[in-house]
Amino acid sequence: MDNSQNPLYYHNAYWVAKIKPEGAPAKITVINDMHIDTSTNRVTVYAQSRILGKIVSPPQVGSGECIETKNDTLCFHPNAVYLNGSGAELDSADGSGAWWVKHSWVLGGEGYQNWGLKPEKNYGYGHYVEGILLEDGLTMKIGIRKDSVFTDYNLRMPIIDTNTRQVYYQVVRYEFSHKNDSIPEEKFKLVWKCKKRKSPFNNEIRTCPKLIRQ
Repeated sequence: MDNSQNPLYYHNAYWVAKIKPEGAPAKITVINDMHIDTSTNRVTVYAQSRILGKIVSPPQVGSGECIETKNDTLCFHPNAVYLNGSGAELDSADGSGAWWVKHSWVLGGEGYQNWGLKPEKNYGYGHYVEGILLEDGLTMKIGIRKDSVFTDYNLRMPIIDTNTRQVYYQVVRYEFSHKNDSIPEEKFKLVWKCKKRKSPFNNEIRTCPKLIRQ
C-alpha cells in the first residue's frame, strides 16, 4: 500500500493549536510534530508549548536540572529529548536545537510511560499508557488501560473538510470523575491546524495531508 493511501497518513503532520487558559497572560501555542511509521504502526509525537514564541514546556534544561521562574521552579521533563534536526534524539543539549517532549507508542502494541506536557517541579511517577486504532481505521485511543478497558484516555482524530479538501486535527480528553462513573466526562477538546514547517527531528519540511481521492 502506498503510504498516502493508508488512513494513518492523515495523522502524519506538524500540527499547531492555540489555547487561552484562564489566567494565562497570552495564548499558548501547542505543537505536535507527529510521525507515523505505517510499516510498524508506531506513532511518535514531539511536543512543545510556547507563549509569545518562548518555549514554556518542556523546560529547556537537562536531566536533573531545574530553572527558577517568577512564580515557580520547573524541572527537566521525564519524556524530554533534545532535537537539533540531525535525525537523532539526543540526551544532552548541544546548543543547536531544543528540548521536546516525546510520546511514542505502537498501535495495538507497546505503550510508554507518560507524563503530560505541563511543566512541573515534581512530575511524580507518570502513567503507563497504550494506544489502539478504533474500528473506523482513523481514530486513535490512547490512555490508561486496566483489564483491557481504558479509563482516562485521549481520542486523536483527523477532521476532513470535504469542501476545501483540507485536513484538521482534533484531540479530545476523557476522564472518569468518580470511580462509579460508567460514562467518561469530556475534559477538553483541541483543534489543530497543519503547518508546513521543518521537523525538529530531521529538518525535513512537513507536508500537510490532503483528502485521499477515492
